[in-house]
Amino acid sequence: MDYSPDVFSNGLFTVKEQSLNKQIFNLAVPTIIGFLGIILFEAIDIFWIGKLGPKAVAAVGGASFILWTLYALMNLTNTGTATLIAQFWGAGDREARHQVAREAFWYVQLFSLIAILILHFSIDDLLRLMGLDAATQQLALDYFRVYLYGLPMIYLFNLQGQILNAQGAVRLRTIIMLLSLGLNILLDPLLIFGYWGFPELGIRGASIATLISESIGVLIGLYAMRYWDYIGRLRTLRQISGKYFKRLLLIGIPSAATNMTWTIVFPLLTVVITRFGMEPLAGLNIANRWEGFPYFFGVGMSVAISTLVGHSIGRGESGQVQRIAMRGVWLTSLILLPMALLFILIPQQLIGLLNNDAEVIRHGAEYLRIVGYFELFLGWELVLEGAYNGIGKTAPYMWVRVPLTLGRIPLAWLLAVNFGMGISGVWWAISVTTLLKGVVLMAVFRLQERRGTLQPQ
Repeated sequence: MDYSPDVFSNGLFTVKEQSLNKQIFNLAVPTIIGFLGIILFEAIDIFWIGKLGPKAVAAVGGASFILWTLYALMNLTNTGTATLIAQFWGAGDREARHQVAREAFWYVQLFSLIAILILHFSIDDLLRLMGLDAATQQLALDYFRVYLYGLPMIYLFNLQGQILNAQGAVRLRTIIMLLSLGLNILLDPLLIFGYWGFPELGIRGASIATLISESIGVLIGLYAMRYWDYIGRLRTLRQISGKYFKRLLLIGIPSAATNMTWTIVFPLLTVVITRFGMEPLAGLNIANRWEGFPYFFGVGMSVAISTLVGHSIGRGESGQVQRIAMRGVWLTSLILLPMALLFILIPQQLIGLLNNDAEVIRHGAEYLRIVGYFELFLGWELVLEGAYNGIGKTAPYMWVRVPLTLGRIPLAWLLAVNFGMGISGVWWAISVTTLLKGVVLMAVFRLQERRGTLQPQ
């Protein structure tokens, strides 16, 4: 059953040609490189925005909560698109995967229009609820409106990545992503500060730079996908059909709900954290930059497992799903173990590289040390989510992850306030729920495997 799609020829390899480990890493490594590029871009982006002053940074932070929600909602269509295309790829059904991509294109336009209409009239009130002062709120509006009205292109950029991943074309997807990020990095100072004769657009320049870069990424992607037959002829986009709409939503709704949960939980968890001052929140934000590395490594492995599982399902080899998923869990655990040890053994040094405030370092280091003991279970959670995505059964991980993620809020309050553990209680609440999500999801997956219920819906 083992194979790896060739990015530029759509070739398929057999078990004799590649081991499962090699397949996983061939798919995961380019994806991880792309995510590391995102980490680098975000650091450079906030560096330039920071030169506009603290209000600009706060404005981006406020707008980001709404942007995260929009990105989570993209899973309504994108998760199901990736699942069905991967399965049709495995089945060798070229027309079906092209039709799924066509349908997804139109759903992206429809959902983008709905989001634009809703947020056009509500964005002022949403930002006001965050407690931003008038000047910061105006900056947030200037920054966010560019994203809002450019949402169809941003959504398409995300969708094309899913289409390429589903067909194993992760190298092509990563090349397009890195080209887009590189252009964004170049445009940021030019459009924010008006260097080299460009207009000085301030905070709007940052979001315009992203919109331009991702739009160019979409155009490059459309050409490349058509050239290598990852999508059908562009003129066939006029052939509108709703054949896969229900299946896309059945897969996408649980995925979107799961991803939206964190956008709800984090602001509420912040209320508990800030009872103990601003330093713990700053420490957590610094620590999250380090935790982004194991997270994105886990997401890269998740993409690989999702793709391989989808291909196996498409070929009618559902018996291979458990083998692929467990191999992914094992490899991810090996990768995350050194990172977890660094978090446990030298957290002060890691936080100190990014901040020199003693209290911020103390709180950030305490968080890293505690979460380090449970980092492997984050990998389990992400890989098994990928396996369920590949199968097309996303409800099981929704029923595990959503309650436990929401449970962080009362557990954090109970430990930090009622049990008198202080800010350490919040860190333990986050860590224990990470453990539970990984362990419970593993138990559910193994139970379904034994009962023979790991079948597409």
